[in-house]
Amino acid sequence: MLQSLSKSFGQREVLQNTQLHVEPGQFIAIVGRSGCGKSTLLRLVAGLEQATAGTITVNDKLLTGLSDDTRIMFQDARLLPWKRVLDNVTLGLP
Repeated sequence: MLQSLSKSFGQREVLQNTQLHVEPGQFIAIVGRSGCGKSTLLRLVAGLEQATAGTITVNDKLLTGLSDDTRIMFQDARLLPWKRVLDNVTLGLP
């Protein structure tokens, strides 16, 4: 759940008083024009960025940073060319 979430980079406010509640098992899509804050929102939810204001809770726990349960798939290719496909896919797994 996002409550009153805001994110600024200097004087530029990217997200302002954002509210979102997602039920367990629910699928959502985040859509919008380029530069509207989609990636910033996802980075906040993943714990890669810290909000300027507001809170993020997951399973009734306050999110304060990167969680062991978080998995990230980047939009751009991030394969390591010197590794095999299997090694790229399992990178970061215990």
